[in-house]
Amino acid sequence: MEQEITKDVQEKLDKIDWKTLEQKYGISRKTVEQSPAIASQLVYGQMTDLVYACTPEMNAMFSLRAYPTQDGDWTVKLYSMEKPKTPADTLYLYNQPITSQRVKDALLERASWEDGDHNKRYGYANANGGRPISLEINGRKQDFLVSIHQPTNRVVGMPVDLVKSYLLDKEGHSKGKGIYGVKFTDEQAKALSEGNAVVISGTRKSGEKFTCCVQFDAAQRQVVACHPSWFKEAMKAGLDMSKTQEQAPKQEVQTGKGRKI
Repeated sequence: MEQEITKDVQEKLDKIDWKTLEQKYGISRKTVEQSPAIASQLVYGQMTDLVYACTPEMNAMFSLRAYPTQDGDWTVKLYSMEKPKTPADTLYLYNQPITSQRVKDALLERASWEDGDHNKRYGYANANGGRPISLEINGRKQDFLVSIHQPTNRVVGMPVDLVKSYLLDKEGHSKGKGIYGVKFTDEQAKALSEGNAVVISGTRKSGEKFTCCVQFDAAQRQVVACHPSWFKEAMKAGLDMSKTQEQAPKQEVQTGKGRKI
C-alpha cells in the first residue's frame, strides 16, 4: 500500500516558504508531496532523500532540510552531494576535524544486507560513529553524535542533549520511543542516546519474528536499523541475539583540540 501524507505533515508543510523555494530552486510543494517519505522527512527536520532542483541556471539533485525561523515559519536549505568519503580523507564537522579514529572507522564501515522486502542493499554499516565527540562551538564545548547522510555523503552532527531529550524524560526514563513496534526500555534509550548500538527483537505484521540492530542517526534524527560487522558475525555464528544486547565499546570522548580522554 502506498504511503499517504498525514494531516499532521500537511499542517507542517503549510509553514514552509514555498514561494521562495520554487523561485530560487524550482522545487514546488507539489514536487515534494509526490514522495510522502520526503515530505515527512522535511517537516520533521531530517535531511531528506534527494530532490531534483531545476532552474535556467541550475540542474542538480539536492537534499532538503527545513529550519524554523523567528516568525514561526520554516525556511528550507539545500545540500548538494559530496564525493564519497574514504579512509584517506579527513572528516570534518562544523569545520573541525574528527580526530577519533574509532569514530571515523565506524562512520566509514560499509555493509550489504537485505531490507524488509528482501531487496539487496549496500551502504554505511553504522548509523553513527558509536560514541559522542566533543567540539568547541561558539566558545563552548558541546558533545555531538555524528553520522554520514548516505544520499549526499555529508557528515552531519546532532547535539547529544537534543538526542537525550528525544529519547529520555527529565528523570532519565525512556519516553516510549521505538522502532518496528518495539518500544525501548530505559537502558536501551540511554544506550542509544550515547551512540551505542542496541539489539531488539519483535514480530512483523506478517507474523515473522525478527532480530535487528539499531542506532540513532543524526542526519535522520531518529533511531534506524544498522548493520555492523559484529552483529552479522554473531548472527552467522548462531548466537541468540534476542537475549543478548550488544553495545559499542567503552565510550571515547574527543575534545575540541583533538585530545582523547
